[in-house]
Amino acid sequence: MMWRPGLSALLSHWRRHPFQLAMLLLGLSLATALWSGVQAINAEARASYARAAGALGQDGLERLVAADAAPISVAVYAGLRRAGWDVSPVIEGRLAAVDLRLIGIEPLTLPAKARQIDVAGADMVDFLSAAGVLFVNTQTAARLTSPGLPPLQIAADLPAGVAITDISVAQRLLGQTDVSYLLIAPDSLRPALETLAPGLTVQAPRGGDDLARLTDSFHLNLTAFGLLAFAVGLFIVYSAIGLAFEQRRPVFRTLRALGLSARALTGLLLAELLVLALIAGVVGVGLGYLVAGALLPDVAATLRGLYGADVPGTLSLRPAWWLAGIAIAVAGTLVAAAQSLWRIARLPLLAPAQPRAWARASAQALRWQAAASAALLLAALALGVAGDGLWAGFAMLGAVLIGA
Repeated sequence: MMWRPGLSALLSHWRRHPFQLAMLLLGLSLATALWSGVQAINAEARASYARAAGALGQDGLERLVAADAAPISVAVYAGLRRAGWDVSPVIEGRLAAVDLRLIGIEPLTLPAKARQIDVAGADMVDFLSAAGVLFVNTQTAARLTSPGLPPLQIAADLPAGVAITDISVAQRLLGQTDVSYLLIAPDSLRPALETLAPGLTVQAPRGGDDLARLTDSFHLNLTAFGLLAFAVGLFIVYSAIGLAFEQRRPVFRTLRALGLSARALTGLLLAELLVLALIAGVVGVGLGYLVAGALLPDVAATLRGLYGADVPGTLSLRPAWWLAGIAIAVAGTLVAAAQSLWRIARLPLLAPAQPRAWARASAQALRWQAAASAALLLAALALGVAGDGLWAGFAMLGAVLIGA
């Protein structure tokens, strides 16, 4: 079996050139780290948007609101209940002193789909007491140290920066008596609003991606930054792989002369690159997690200041982004090595050690590169003239960068 000594011969190159191996792994790891770090931040923010959209069933329940977004009086709410409307009052506001979005509910009439907290039994007594209870998640509880607030109780499913309490407690803390809106129970009776409350309208459930659409441009810029960083790192990987293939031409010739087929040699080189890519990918995802963890508090503060979005300042390890990080590391390595692998697979038996044959193969590859570069630059020109929007702008910059 030739594959074992062949693999040993190929790997001996990295033992003789450890600095070159370090540059290859470092370039790919850093590129993956920046990309996966950006994706981790984006994934955490979007998960937070989904949790916020699900608060009190906002993504699945209709509500009654005033046409001018004004508060709804308790008398109007009582009249609707007596007329047959199965609605539940909600008071919502922000406690600026502690940067907290406060939601006051009436647990006895709240639709089942909106019940994110369990206030049954003894908890119900505390919830309806004069002092009240604030339900918050762990992260929010850690920063609420104001002595004027009701006792805290942990509800892990709540989004960051949100507290749910009894409607009477919310009225006291927010200093208001009217309600913000009325949640409508599914399949409830709906007598005519025109006579009962002409100033109210039925609002459809809020889409879970409303806030995500609002912040799309912000996350698109982050993604573009991550891609740019990955592309720069990939150029380092491309150069390191190209140099390693160039220096191993005599080894390729010897292995082919000893009976190793072109397919087997290409397979061994591919296996070598995949192992290196997996190692660099795992290291890169780990570094990306650290980068994202360090940057997330500042990103959360920016999103809160610009869009009013409450994003937690801590990071969760989500399989989606770390698998994507490893996948893009492997894909990037294959793209960087594709030209060299194709050249090895196509050259005749002794050609890898013949400078002229190798130069002819290189010249052919350069012609393909020149054609691809011209196509990318033309595409960039077309996007610059006819393109519209952020995506077109980023595509144009990417085409210019890779084409150059």
